[in-house]
Amino acid sequence: MDLIYKKADINDIDDLVDLKMKQNLFFINRDGLIMENENIVRENIKRILLQELNKTMYFFIATDKENNRAVACSGVIVHQMIPSDSSINGKKAYITSVYTDEDYRCNGIQNILMEMNLRFLKDIECNKIELDASNPPAIKLYEKFGFKKHNIKYILKS
Repeated sequence: MDLIYKKADINDIDDLVDLKMKQNLFFINRDGLIMENENIVRENIKRILLQELNKTMYFFIATDKENNRAVACSGVIVHQMIPSDSSINGKKAYITSVYTDEDYRCNGIQNILMEMNLRFLKDIECNKIELDASNPPAIKLYEKFGFKKHNIKYILKS
C-alpha cells in the first residue's frame, strides 16, 4: 500500500465530502439509525468546505497512489478566542472528521494524519486542542498522543 499524505486544498473537496459522508453513515449504521436528507447533508458539507477550507478548517488526507482515491482524513477547526492565561494567543483547536475507509484501517494512517494535524497546530502556535471521541480505537489513538478525558463541557440540545 503506497499512500500520499498531504494538507487538503480546494481540489480535494469532493474527496473530503465523500469521506465525511462515509463517516456519517458509519456512525448512523452503528447506532441503528437511518440517514434522512442525505443529499442535503452532502450539499451542506460541500458548502461549508468551500467556505472554510484553509481559513478556519484544515484537513489532512491520505490518498492511495494505486487508484488515486482518498482513503482517510483528519481535520481541525481553529477558533480565535479571547486570549487568557491558559491560552496566551487565544487560539483553540478542535480535532474533527477523523476517518479511514474500512479496507485501510489498522495500518497507522491516522497516526500519520494526527502527527500532521499536531505539527500544523504547533506551527500556528495553537496549544489548546480538544476533541470528542466515543470509538474505542480512536480513543486509543488520541491517548497515545497525550489526550486525556476531561468532563467539564455542557451542551444545549435543541
